[in-house]
Amino acid sequence: MKLKCVGEQTVTHGLFGGLKRRENHKKYSIELRNTENNFSCNVEVMDQNKICTSLPKLKDPKNIEELKQLGIFASDICLNENLCLYENDPKEIHILLGADTAARLFTGEIKNLSPDLIVMNTKLGWTVIGRSGIIENDSSSTLMSLLVNDVNISDLWRFDTLNINDPAENQSRKELEEAAKEHFERSVKRDNEGRYIVSLPWIHDHPPLPYGRKIAERRLNSCIKALERAEKLVDYDDVFQDWQKEGIIEEVDPMQEIKQGQHFLPHHPVFKENSTTKVRPVFDGSAKERNTPSINDCLEKGPNLVELIPSLINRFRVGKYGVIADIKKAFLQIGLQERDRPYLRFLWKDRGKEGNIKILQHKRVVFGISSSPFLLGATLELHLKNASDDLTETAQQLMRSFYVDNCVFSVNTKKDFARFISESQALLSTAKFELRGWEHSPSEDKNEERQEDRKVPVLGLLWNLPKDTMSLDMKSLMKEDKGPTTKRKILSTVHRIFDPIGFSCPVTLEPKCLLQECWKLGLSWDAELPLLITERFERWKMKLPKLNALEIPRCVREDFAEDSKLSIHVFCDASQSAYATCIVLRAESVDNTSCQLIQARNRVAPLKKISIPRLELLSCTIGARLAKATISELGLEKIPIFYWSDSMNALYWIKRNDNWATFVYNRVLEIRKLTNPEDWRHISGTLNPADLPSRGSNAEELVKSLWWEGPNWLRMPIEDWPVSETIPDFDVVNSEKRKSIVSVTNTTTEQLEYFSKVSSFRKMTRITAWIFRFYKNAKTQKKERKGGSLDLEELDAAEKFILKQVQSQCFSGNEKLNLQTFLDSDGLLRIKTKISQRSDLSTFRFPILLPSKHAVIGKLIFEKHVELSHAGIQILMSSLRENYWILKSRKTIRQVIRTCVICQRFSSRPLEVVSTPLPEDRVRDAYVFEIVGVDLCGPLYLKNKTKCWAVLFTCAVYRAVHIELVTSLSTDNFILALRRFISRRGRPATIYSDNGTNLVGTSNELKSVDWRKIQEYASVKKIQWKFNPPSDPCWGGFWERLIGMLKSILRKVLGKASLQFEELCTVLCDAEGIINSRPLTYLSEDNEDLVALTPAMFLQDVKEIGVPDIDKIDAKRMNKRFFYRQKLCQDLRKRFRIEYLGHLREFSKICNESKIKEGDIVLIGDSNFKRINWPLGRVIKLYLGKDKKVRLVEVQTKSGSFLRPIQRLFPLEISQSEKSAVPKPPKSDPLSTMIPDGVPTSSDSLAVPDVNPNVNVCSRRRSRYFRLLKPSALLDSFI
Repeated sequence: MKLKCVGEQTVTHGLFGGLKRRENHKKYSIELRNTENNFSCNVEVMDQNKICTSLPKLKDPKNIEELKQLGIFASDICLNENLCLYENDPKEIHILLGADTAARLFTGEIKNLSPDLIVMNTKLGWTVIGRSGIIENDSSSTLMSLLVNDVNISDLWRFDTLNINDPAENQSRKELEEAAKEHFERSVKRDNEGRYIVSLPWIHDHPPLPYGRKIAERRLNSCIKALERAEKLVDYDDVFQDWQKEGIIEEVDPMQEIKQGQHFLPHHPVFKENSTTKVRPVFDGSAKERNTPSINDCLEKGPNLVELIPSLINRFRVGKYGVIADIKKAFLQIGLQERDRPYLRFLWKDRGKEGNIKILQHKRVVFGISSSPFLLGATLELHLKNASDDLTETAQQLMRSFYVDNCVFSVNTKKDFARFISESQALLSTAKFELRGWEHSPSEDKNEERQEDRKVPVLGLLWNLPKDTMSLDMKSLMKEDKGPTTKRKILSTVHRIFDPIGFSCPVTLEPKCLLQECWKLGLSWDAELPLLITERFERWKMKLPKLNALEIPRCVREDFAEDSKLSIHVFCDASQSAYATCIVLRAESVDNTSCQLIQARNRVAPLKKISIPRLELLSCTIGARLAKATISELGLEKIPIFYWSDSMNALYWIKRNDNWATFVYNRVLEIRKLTNPEDWRHISGTLNPADLPSRGSNAEELVKSLWWEGPNWLRMPIEDWPVSETIPDFDVVNSEKRKSIVSVTNTTTEQLEYFSKVSSFRKMTRITAWIFRFYKNAKTQKKERKGGSLDLEELDAAEKFILKQVQSQCFSGNEKLNLQTFLDSDGLLRIKTKISQRSDLSTFRFPILLPSKHAVIGKLIFEKHVELSHAGIQILMSSLRENYWILKSRKTIRQVIRTCVICQRFSSRPLEVVSTPLPEDRVRDAYVFEIVGVDLCGPLYLKNKTKCWAVLFTCAVYRAVHIELVTSLSTDNFILALRRFISRRGRPATIYSDNGTNLVGTSNELKSVDWRKIQEYASVKKIQWKFNPPSDPCWGGFWERLIGMLKSILRKVLGKASLQFEELCTVLCDAEGIINSRPLTYLSEDNEDLVALTPAMFLQDVKEIGVPDIDKIDAKRMNKRFFYRQKLCQDLRKRFRIEYLGHLREFSKICNESKIKEGDIVLIGDSNFKRINWPLGRVIKLYLGKDKKVRLVEVQTKSGSFLRPIQRLFPLEISQSEKSAVPKPPKSDPLSTMIPDGVPTSSDSLAVPDVNPNVNVCSRRRSRYFRLLKPSALLDSFI
């Protein structure tokens, strides 16, 4: 029935006797209409091969006579066993309605015919119900007979939707086309001559194909009579004789004829006096007997080739020279496999043997079969894909130029034209295809003679070769069509105007609107139309001959200079009757600016009333679709594009990505995907060229308008283009917002204005922090004002202020939250949890209470969502629970994630899994890589002589390492390495590193690392970054030790070898695994002792090799296993505490404390120079840590003063003073909080102590030339 499938459904059928059977059915949407055309309804049905075995009919003459007397017309009447009331009456039921649908069709009017028989009236007509003398064959059934004598003609409008139809429909159709292509590629072969042999693409589970000989015999007799009248019988027979000689057809022995596995095709002659072949046979693949399928119904049709026409026309108009050709007998050059040939048989009479019918069958693809264009196109595509390398360019051009057997393309030079002819003929000849009938645009050579006004058809249009223009083919419209004006006549007239470009679409709008009015009136196809509609149609038709004078240039760049600046302009408009779009190509050169229409489309507004703003939005939608297709076809993706609309409301919807209602939201979403919202502009309706196709015009007005040349203002410079202020009708715009319930509360705190204007929570926090800094600096003296980038404390204070504002707006104190809340010292509302007694972070034990419905909370959740690489609900909620308690968090997070565009394209619906018990890492006191040291190692040289460096992250607690490879020392590369580390190992709380000065001595290239920018990035990520004093690697001993191990491994593994980047990455990963597998504790020789602890144990946990079958584990055993796993984890932590941390209490060696005082002369060590070149210095300032020990001093040299750790100082003489000059640390010193107390100082442990300098001490320093030195800003980076 050629219905469109709308879905699939699995149904359980309850059969007689209690049997059940599950079957899959396709679902279709159909329209039922009664015989009077005054009622119709849409129902959804499922397919079934056979509904009933037979169709009962009423045969009792008394009952039939009684129905005539009652004036009742029913389709259940049968006059005798062989003659029913209707000639085309079906023998089987095609549609079976269920009780839910049938009940709504009953009118309640019932008449009795006999004791066992009644007649019931429905909205679709009368039907007979009951038991009587009916014609049956050993079966009984209940019958409702419904007549449907009208069909949906939506398919007839497909030409209007070329390149603007819904992408979702294209996707579903392409899936079917791909299946047909896969079948073709599996079955295609090639014979010894190079000819391709294909098989017919049969539809899976197609209905049985009938024999078809009877209809073939009837049509054969009609064919012979027509040939005899035209005196073409001999010519017709000659065609078959030639085909048989050429091996195109073959004769079948009648004795071998079988009725199963074969099918006969009718054929008829087509006469063409102006052709080389005066008469040729055409085979009818759609011929079928009543209630049986045709061969076309059983074959896949492949892609819709009509959709290729606009693309081919666009490419035909690009080049300077247009070229066309066709393949000689294209279909007959493709062979058929033997198993398919019996289905393509036909009948013919021997010449001179009257009445002797012979059976012939095709050996080649038949013109007239629905799948033949697909087979030809697929064969050409396959052949061109396999072209040799020297012909690849020509093959690619041919693949973009074929429409069935017609080759349509354009070139820019005659040299390209000559090359294309020779190469294409050579390429196609190997597959037995011959390109012929070459035509091309007129040459610039004036001596070349051309025929005047010679027009050739090109894809439904006429190409005037001398003028190189294109026009419509109006010959079929010029024929006089007598008879009354009907709906069928209007539709037939409109579809004779084939215009794939759309330059005549304003003219074709009027009859489409008339058809719509006929539809509203409920008129049948052949009913005479009202006088008013008839007069409008006749007036429109009378002016159609004016379209003969309508010609447009074939080449869109005919008047364009070579240095022209091209731009695309898409105009959109709508009216009450239609909406339209057109695309204009603009070329601006020094001397001239010209425009040319590329494509145009218009569509009639739907019957259902739609507002003008919505229609304007629809015009913008089809404009975006048409522009997307056209630009790619012309290869103009890199030129500027402008979208114009005279609807301020539609432009507001497009540019504002708000929560619009479904209709607007879906269109705006598609427009924003296809276009850049910033490219949309407003234009006055009087200056919009799309106004003409949206309102329509007659042929005479269209020819005078010259609208295909674009508007006049478009030829002006860009600064002279019309500009108008876009102020929409906010009542209309806001009416398309999603409806929501708004709860209004009277609060004393108003939301700060920038809260709603800032798009991200991070930016909001930084703005607030800068405001606070400005406020504090404004109240302090200039010398004491704080500068530089924001630190962690400022960002934390800003975040708390924002959250307090949110709480004050949403929590008035009257809510019943069922939570134990309290205010902390910062004025934030927190809750008491069940783990309040646990020794853990206070933010985890007492999270901040936040509302669910607030814009700031949505931004906070979204930022966290992006930070966690677009994690799902469970992971995101767990991460947020570390600091916040959001009411209805799961629902709120789900709503925020739904607004994430990236998550919607890639993940449609999350899987639902059972939550697992919390792992050990979630509740332990410390985690791996909580405190991290980082340093760079290198350079390493690759095979291509480029350098790379290894970034080593070291866990300060469990001594594990993580290695990343970077190709430069830029800050951006380091930040990417840090992001990869955080994504795989978790975010550390603190990072220690050298600040760069100590690295200058080893490699000057490390100066390019901008540590301040890295610190700013880390502050935003809430990572506290601490720098070591310069020029002493031992302060970072806990990572320098492991860098030494890494270098040792690389020296032994690599030697002098140079590797590729991927190979070096693999070697570093192996080295990382080796280092993480080293024992941290004593490795005993006793086999019964425990295995030594390694960092890998804390990274990977204790692994289980055997995994029992989950289904066979009972709850008791599962509990035992769970407690056993917990015990292992606890034992591991206890062993780490006793065996590793216990041994760290021991000093590796006894250290004699050095007493250094101000005024001491020292030698400043530098590993980049020999000892003889080390500079001398004098200690001018001492700095203390919390343990009252001096580890950092300030030394004066001839080059100035520097901060140096005492490990880099070599004392040369002692000052005269015996008394230590160590000062007490000031209480307000910000450096006193840098490192916790009691940190070990061994080379293999954390060796970064707290220092407590006096920042004002630098104000009295002078250089060697006694110039005052500014205070060093280096100390600020230690915070």
